[in-house]
Amino acid sequence: MNKIVGLDIGENSVKMAYFVGRELKRTAKLELPDAMVSGGRILSMDAMADFLHDAAKGSGIPLTNAALVVPASEVYTRVITLPAMTEQQLFYNLPYEFRDFLTEEKSKYFFDYAVRRIVNDETGHPKEMELFACAILKTTVEGYRAMLHRAGFRLRVLTVTECAYGAVLGAYLRRMGAENDDKDRCIVSIGHRSTHLYIYHGATFDSRREIDVGGRLIDEQIAEHCGVDIHLAHSYMRSDYNGVLEADYAREAYSRLAVEIMKAVNFYNYSNRDRELHDLYICGGGGGIEPMLRTIVETTRLTLHPVSELLSQQLSTEEPWTYLRAIGGVSEGIKGGLA
Repeated sequence: MNKIVGLDIGENSVKMAYFVGRELKRTAKLELPDAMVSGGRILSMDAMADFLHDAAKGSGIPLTNAALVVPASEVYTRVITLPAMTEQQLFYNLPYEFRDFLTEEKSKYFFDYAVRRIVNDETGHPKEMELFACAILKTTVEGYRAMLHRAGFRLRVLTVTECAYGAVLGAYLRRMGAENDDKDRCIVSIGHRSTHLYIYHGATFDSRREIDVGGRLIDEQIAEHCGVDIHLAHSYMRSDYNGVLEADYAREAYSRLAVEIMKAVNFYNYSNRDRELHDLYICGGGGGIEPMLRTIVETTRLTLHPVSELLSQQLSTEEPWTYLRAIGGVSEGIKGGLA
């Protein structure tokens, strides 16, 4: 699997990161047409396949192996603790841990897990297993496989956002010689309609928070105050037409998002008195909006780190905040991870 493309399909755009071996060769971000994705779900797999094919060809990205990051809406994830058991026993018991979430018979799902830690008893024998587990409908997986096949790709890696960002953090800590670091960090992914906070101890995923505020709020503010439709407002935002990103009405949107981030972090710190979260990394569509980043820092009083800090020189690219999830999907799929 010498060549692979990381794919991150969002609500408003598709991000591609093309690798040869462990070196990032090319990236591309393509705006999606209307009514392609809703609530994280692709509305037409055939239409998306044709879009991906044309987008890759137009961006000079080969149609080769693919690592796809699954949206949260398509997969159930849980952190669970079970008594120590064999792999066979674990796969028998995993479906029961999701029984309150599954909408179909358990035979219609794929289940997978990653061991977070093993707790030993006083004699040193395994007593409990802490796992990060997930469940996804088999039809969903086959739908993605068929979509990518139609687009010209070969699905080789299917992973979730929690693992993609965890892989990036793990590679970063290995480079720093700090594999045992368990400092709290938060990756804030600003999407089109919502924002998600992914909290980690070192590279170990802890929890996720969702905020119903995203980049679309900025578009709506621009549309209202400039008297244009939402599509033109989005282009104004992307190009900072007439300095709209520094306007007071845009700052209102930033402040609303910043306050929600602060609330989520404060709730985490209140619920985990023995820990302290104050390090943020902003990615997604809002990662390059400087006035927004300033507002988040001023409002939350948290330490904001550049996303580029997490990526090695081999992974350097313009707008690294845009491609962090796609890069993480590749890192999760490559044996030993990216450097």
